[in-house]
Amino acid sequence: MKILAPLILLCTLYYHSSLARDDGFRGIISPTNQKMYGQALEAIFTVGFRLQDILNMSTEQNLVVSPLSTAAIIGQLMIGADGEFREDLHDLLGLPPSSASFNVTYFSKERNESIILPYATFHMQLAILIKNLRQRKPGEEFVLNLANAMFYNRDIDLRTVFTSSLNKMYDADIEPLDFTKDTTRIINQWASERTNGLIKSFLSSPPPSSTASMFLNSIYFYAEWETPFSDALNHMDTFTVSPSHNVSVLYMVGKQEDVPYVETKHYKLVCLPYKNRELGMYIFLPNIHHEHKYNIRKFLASLDPKEIVDSLLNMKNRSVDVKMPKLHLTNTISLLKPLQKYATFKKFEDNKTRQINGNNLDNLVNQLKQYENFTRPVYTDIYLDNAARGVNLKVSDIFQQTIFSVNEKGTEAASVTAGTTFYEGGSKSLFLGRPFSFFIRHEETQAIIYWGTITNPEKH
Repeated sequence: MKILAPLILLCTLYYHSSLARDDGFRGIISPTNQKMYGQALEAIFTVGFRLQDILNMSTEQNLVVSPLSTAAIIGQLMIGADGEFREDLHDLLGLPPSSASFNVTYFSKERNESIILPYATFHMQLAILIKNLRQRKPGEEFVLNLANAMFYNRDIDLRTVFTSSLNKMYDADIEPLDFTKDTTRIINQWASERTNGLIKSFLSSPPPSSTASMFLNSIYFYAEWETPFSDALNHMDTFTVSPSHNVSVLYMVGKQEDVPYVETKHYKLVCLPYKNRELGMYIFLPNIHHEHKYNIRKFLASLDPKEIVDSLLNMKNRSVDVKMPKLHLTNTISLLKPLQKYATFKKFEDNKTRQINGNNLDNLVNQLKQYENFTRPVYTDIYLDNAARGVNLKVSDIFQQTIFSVNEKGTEAASVTAGTTFYEGGSKSLFLGRPFSFFIRHEETQAIIYWGTITNPEKH
């Protein structure tokens, strides 16, 4: 018997349009990282491409999300899912189907036995990546806290393999709750503690008493600039959202010495390093004559992955005069209906799209074009069939909240889920006075921690 026990899920989303082709983004992953984290890094890059059209964001909506958090929450869903939905999630990550990667076992010390876990290679590589990111080395100046939790109805009998795998792979806190009582304080306290108090009240009201479980994934990030901006130079100026829409925002101004920089015929790209250059914020600004300079989504979709990869590989240190808006953004994104639509789409397009060759960009583009035109009056419900005994957990919502701040000292953020031309010479100038995109990367592992598109800094 199928019991419709609702599942509330916190998930993060990553938006990127181009670094998803086999001959593209792999060019910027070192051999060492490819061996240790290959599938995890592929998933982190690819998931945004697969979700960009699923989100259907408005052209003036800011977006700041964590691709790392996205991969982690989808990975946990895959452990609880079975059959078509598990394959849909794997497909969403853009990883090629492979019998060698499907039935992989890992040894559980707690149970003293080997456990068969579909796509265990992906789970293990992501687990190693997250573990390495969580560990602080002597002298590191940044803070990066990652945590996972599952709160579930205490009357539900969870499968041991499910809980053991969640704990083994994602170090998840697994706690029983009585959802007939107000659990808001417990859940909000967990989120607040894991985000250094940045997200104090994720839930504004108690979950429904019929809630079966809640998956939470949080990332707290804080880092200071290598060269801080001076608040004495802050001033108001115009940000052009579109040719017919200007807003007045507060700008930070400063000279960044010897920072990675490159220009192409389509954009300027600069990396603003954090202390010790352990992480960097990579900022893309469309050139003034680009046809999509005010539509950052179309701009990203128009880029050739090879051009981006060449740019990242061939950046040269320059002195750059930077003028950028001071940012404080909060966004909440719901993924349930888009994911339901995607699952339904996969059922109808199975023969055309199931055998996608991993990160082949042309196939992904064609599939998303089909998805954009796909409409059905009723979309597929989503269940986690392998999570509990006697109950198929129905997903009732999937959403994520992100708070992101960029100021003179650095960045603080939290989430609960064609050829390159070089310009020699003097100081360069980068005025972020129109829509731009950025990502924050951990340089040693090359993992993307946050991705953002800023279309209107006035909107918080």
